[in-house]
Formats: sequence, C-alpha cells, structure tokens
Amino acid sequence: MTKTPLAAQSAGTPVDGYWGLEYNVSLSRLALQQLSPSRALRWGMKSLRLRKAPNPVVSDSPEWTAITPSLSGICGSDLSLLKGLSSPYLAPLVSLPAVLGHEVVGRIDSPSAPWPVGTRVILDPSLACAARGLPLCPACGRGEPDECEARADAHLGAGLLLGYHHSLPGGWSNRLWAPIAQVIPIPDDLEDARAVLAEPASIVAEGLSRLRWDGIGTLLIIGAGAIGLLSTWLVRSQHPDIAVFVRSRHPHQSALAAELGASSIFDEGGDREFVQRPELDSIAGRLLPASFGGWPFRTGGFDAVIDSVGTELSLFQALTLARPGGQILLLGAAGRLRTDLTPLWSRRITLFGSFGYGHHPFSPPQKTFHDVIALLRQTPSPIERIVSHIVPLTKFWEAFDILATRQTGAIKVAFSNDLAMKA
Repeated sequence: MTKTPLAAQSAGTPVDGYWGLEYNVSLSRLALQQLSPSRALRWGMKSLRLRKAPNPVVSDSPEWTAITPSLSGICGSDLSLLKGLSSPYLAPLVSLPAVLGHEVVGRIDSPSAPWPVGTRVILDPSLACAARGLPLCPACGRGEPDECEARADAHLGAGLLLGYHHSLPGGWSNRLWAPIAQVIPIPDDLEDARAVLAEPASIVAEGLSRLRWDGIGTLLIIGAGAIGLLSTWLVRSQHPDIAVFVRSRHPHQSALAAELGASSIFDEGGDREFVQRPELDSIAGRLLPASFGGWPFRTGGFDAVIDSVGTELSLFQALTLARPGGQILLLGAAGRLRTDLTPLWSRRITLFGSFGYGHHPFSPPQKTFHDVIALLRQTPSPIERIVSHIVPLTKFWEAFDILATRQTGAIKVAFSNDLAMKA
C-alpha cells in the first residue's frame, strides 16, 4: 500500500513549538570567512541563534515519534558548514535555516511510541524514501538509502539528514522528531558519552567495509580527531593483526590513540616533515628528495591509508605514503581541494569515498548501528573519552571557543540539553 506523503498529513498539527540552535547562511559572513580564514569559526558562530519554532508537519504522523535529546555531538560537517568550508555540491539536498545536530542520544517523548516514555534511544538521521512516506526509489529498493533519489522531494523538502532540513530539527534542540523505524533503543548500561558516538562510528564502520582487507598488513590513519580515533578503535577491534599507525597533531589525541590500540604514533613535525621522517623508511621505502617545489617521493608505502581530515595536505600525505597498488579511504568529508593527483595514477592507488551507514539489502534495517552499539557496549577501551567536553546548549559559544583552541584538550564536544524545561 502506498503511504501518504508526510506533507499531506499536516492538517490539525498542534503548534506547541520547540527551541533549537538554528543556523542560517549569510553571504556577507561567507565573504568575511574567505577574507579571514583564521576567524572563520568566529564569524560562523554569529550565524547561530536560539529560537522557538513551530512543530514540524511530521509531529502529527503516527510513523514518527518525538524525542528529547540528552546529548548531541558537534560533527566535523557541522563545523565545516559554520566555517563556510562546505562544498556547494550537496546544497540542493540541504534546506536552511536549520537546527543542526545529527549525532544524538535522547529519550522517547511520545506516549504513542512503541516504547515507554523515557526510553533511551539513538537514531538513524537519514531522510530517504521510507522516512518521507514515499514509494521506494530504485536506490532505496536496492537497500541503498544513502543513495536515495528523493532527498530533495517537494513534499517534505530538501534534506539529507535530520539537522540539515529547514523544519526537521536535529539534536541541538529541546525536542526533535524521528521516523519510528529509524529509532534504536539502547541498553541501560551504555552510557550517553558512548551512545552519542554511535552515529559517527557507523559512518566509520561503513567506510571500513569499502576497503579490500586481504593483503593489508600496515595501515596509516591521518588525523586523530573523533573520526581518526574511531577508525583506530574499529580497525583494532575488527583486524587485531594489522599494524595501525596514527598521524596526530596534539599530545592529548596521541595519548588516547595509544589507549585505543595504535601501534605507533607520529605527532611531531609539520606536514612536509612528517612524510620525510626516518621512522617511516621501513614501511614507506627510500626517500627521494623533492624537486621543483614538489613533495618528496617514497618508493614504498602503507598498504592502506585512511584520511580522516579531508584537507589538501592530508590527502596529499595519503597519496604520498600509500604504496603502489595501495588503497586510500577518504573519511574526512573533503570538499573543494587543489592537490596533485599524479601519485594516484602513477602508482595505481585506489581511492575510496564513503557516505552514510551502509548497504544491507538482506539484513535488518540499521544493521550498522546495531553492530556498532554492540561494540560500544562491550569494548574495554576508553572510547567514551573521545567526547572530551560536554557543554550546555544555552552556552553554545563556549563549545565553539573550546573547538577553536585545541590546546584545551578538545576532541569531540557535545551539547547537553538544558532547554528541556524552556517554555
């Protein structure tokens, strides 16, 4: 039976409203961010405001449920948006202004939900055909909702995820709504600081599934932020015999990378100095000097490299340090980059991109999330320490001040919901 598009279910929706931290694009601020990149986050913060908004049309749908966020992480893609660094390529699939936040752990806040009010949950924030109440497009029919063709459908409006939709708030709010089929209850013994990592860990797990693991003995992870550290943990959990090397910038990241299983950590020197370090010789081969202002040439390299940063420098480090015939996984949500791709073709390197939570046509929905929850629950590793700071949502300026100065020991900052009682 064909479902009724959600926009057609909106009649009679009560307008109680919710409070959220809303972002809206400003062309003048984007121009200032281009002129002063070092102050880009400061300018982006001026595009945020706490405001009350009416309930979305889905609040009246029996297929959606209300959730009160407990914690909501600040993702790298959120920071890129605030800094004015997001590529315009995906702009047709995003609608602004929007209340951000797609890394969420919360509690059921609807008596009509299949679970008791107060049940702790995480959610799959995708806005594919099933969430929109539409017949499945070919991609969704193949079990590939990350490639959904209806993410700009006119009924509900453009939006890749909850938090990137003009009327469907994300977790930077005191209430959100999610499709019941994409809500995942979590056990009581999974603490919030671990549970809020389920969404980014699922992104990483899906990316890792793209690599060809036969023949990988050495792996380099560039970057020791949340994605790099989750990559370190998941690779060591799933492939304990692989030697995992991590390129880190800050001592607190290096210390946690070691506790999560990194075999060796490189945290000294600049980006150019890193690829020339003598400690790399046994894996990356002989170092040939740079010519004509180019980067050094290595005769060997790592079997696989994960770029968790997504900058021009990190990608070229990956290209320089992957062995001939090696693999690179791009997890850092790279946007517009200028880099030399000569190593890619001259060394026959395979470059993988990854987005979303996985292709599981013959498995239960949200399989990746369920697998990750089990790992988060069981691991003895201090994975919860990736969430280095928790800041009340009403003090959002403090959160971004922390992220602007990594010397504070920041890795991932999450918002706690202190708007719950706000009228």
